Amino acid sequence: MKLSAILLPVALAALDLSVWGCPRVAIMATGLAGPAVQSAQDELQQLLKKLKGSSAEERRDAAQQLATLADPRSLDALMAALADSDPGVRAAAADALGQIADKRAAEPLITLLKDNVAFVRSAAARVLGQLSDARALAPLKSALQDSNSSVRGAAALGLGMLHDARAVADLIPYLKDEAPDVRAAVAAALGDLKDKSAVEPLVQLLFRDERTVRVAAAIALADIGDKKALPRLKEAVDSEKEPEIKTQMAEALRRLTAAPDQT
Repeated sequence: MKLSAILLPVALAALDLSVWGCPRVAIMATGLAGPAVQSAQDELQQLLKKLKGSSAEERRDAAQQLATLADPRSLDALMAALADSDPGVRAAAADALGQIADKRAAEPLITLLKDNVAFVRSAAARVLGQLSDARALAPLKSALQDSNSSVRGAAALGLGMLHDARAVADLIPYLKDEAPDVRAAVAAALGDLKDKSAVEPLVQLLFRDERTVRVAAAIALADIGDKKALPRLKEAVDSEKEPEIKTQMAEALRRLTAAPDQT
């Protein structure tokens, strides 16, 4: 069912129709809202039932659909699903909790950072960033040391989403991580944090690194907005050989040039 099919009748029912002096119109509006609301409630209950089903595939599907609904009433069931025997269910439940964005899920998700499956740990790290809960700061810092590069990258992105300057010093060393995807994620996170101490380390990535890392560093410098980086970023744009990368870095240069001067 399309969201508009639910919202329109509800909006009509919420109108103060008494000003029209027409009880019949109010009854009609309520009649329109009732079936739609009931249908949504029925769908939620069916998905919550499926989330406890015997089939792992069914439970994964339920968690994914609950993510689409993002209904706070599914919070407890999804937190319980973080302990499911199937890693796909655990990861899908984590993603759904990210859509609901209720900080009560922070502690169970922090526990999930110790899961024995890497993609589950990655989901937990990413979602903890979405929750913007300060309790996740230390656990995400620890996750930067994970043996799996996807987890380290997700932890970096999560730290960026926390917007806590205390993460900057922990992130900067990982600009030298062995995995390009981690270096790119760390650059993006530092761009989110907008701390000037990251400018010089980011500048070093503009030259002789993987293409995704070069672009991520350029964008991060534009996000930070420190114009001291302008000469090196311009140099990097001028020396870039790959047209697509050059275009993206040039856009970052344009943004940084247009940024207001910082005092």
